[in-house]
Amino acid sequence: MAQEALFPIDWLVPGERHEHLGILKTGKESEVHLVARHGGGRTVLLAEKRFRARDRRMFRDDSLYRGVWGEGTRRENRAMKKNTRFGREVMHARWIANEWENLVRLHAAGATVPLPVELLDDGYRMAFVGDDGRAAPRLAEVDLDAATAARVWRSLVDELAIFIAADRVHGDLSAYNVLWWRDRPVIIDLSQTVDVITHPAARELLLRDVAALGRYFSRRGVPVDPERMLADIGADSRRFARQVS
Repeated sequence: MAQEALFPIDWLVPGERHEHLGILKTGKESEVHLVARHGGGRTVLLAEKRFRARDRRMFRDDSLYRGVWGEGTRRENRAMKKNTRFGREVMHARWIANEWENLVRLHAAGATVPLPVELLDDGYRMAFVGDDGRAAPRLAEVDLDAATAARVWRSLVDELAIFIAADRVHGDLSAYNVLWWRDRPVIIDLSQTVDVITHPAARELLLRDVAALGRYFSRRGVPVDPERMLADIGADSRRFARQVS
């Protein structure tokens, strides 16, 4: 049964004015800022993710996640291979575009992810997941009781099935990349998400996601069977048609 949408259909207001309210989170590759968007006589809160330039990231070993999406023109490919300034600019733009496109694709597929709002030069804006200017806690910070944990595990299995149906693997999924909001899990941080069919390490990343997420629920008494979960989400070998043996 489909869940109720995180936000009502008329939630977003026209972008007449944006007011920056501070930093919500600082990570290895980006910062997330809280932004108030004023328009049409209403105000909504947005999360604005701004990516650091590649040479300023603490996380730089991105070759595993890039897979095939770094392909471009001959000039771009040559510049990226030589790691020139232009090549780094191209890779930076493609890294941002990849996460934005994954967010848009997965939201359209029905996954419980933040609502995408707009792409920016150095990042993008999405709906703020939280209340009264305070971000929702990460699942890793929440101690669910056994019954709730079992329900949330089943919900996340359904979410991963949506990812697989949309030909995507999160790539860095754990209780740290799931928010707990309004009694349900919201999956975030899609910068390392890869294509199921074309990425040579997609199945390996999926297995790692399942194991990392399963550890949180196993500690709360939820039976976690990775092989059964893979079957439940439709992750059979035929979906990974171009995997390298």
